[in-house]
Amino acid sequence: MKSRITFKSYSKRAKWVVYPTFIMAMLLFLTFMIDSSYLGGDALNGYVGAGHYFVCEHGHCVEVPKVAWHYSYWLGYASYVSFIVVFAELALFINLGDIEWQ
Repeated sequence: MKSRITFKSYSKRAKWVVYPTFIMAMLLFLTFMIDSSYLGGDALNGYVGAGHYFVCEHGHCVEVPKVAWHYSYWLGYASYVSFIVVFAELALFINLGDIEWQ
C-alpha cells in the first residue's frame, strides 16, 4: 500500500501567506525560464571573463550585455530563494498547527 502525504486543513492565516508566496514563486520561475530561453541560457550557469558576460545552457554559451547577465543572475537567484521561502513557510505553519497533514 502506498503512503501519501496529504494536507487535511489550512488555517485562514496560512492560506493568506502561503498561497500568494507560492504564486509569486511560480511567476518568478516562469519568468526565469522564459528569460533563459530567450537569452539562450542563464547567468547561474554562465560566467564572466575578461569583461565579457556569458549565459550558458547545456554546454553552449552566448555572450550577452552586462545588464542582461545581471538581470538573469538575480532573476534566477530570486526564483530559487522564493521556493525556499515557500517551504520555510510550510514548515513554520505545520509547526504552529495552522496546517495539518497526514
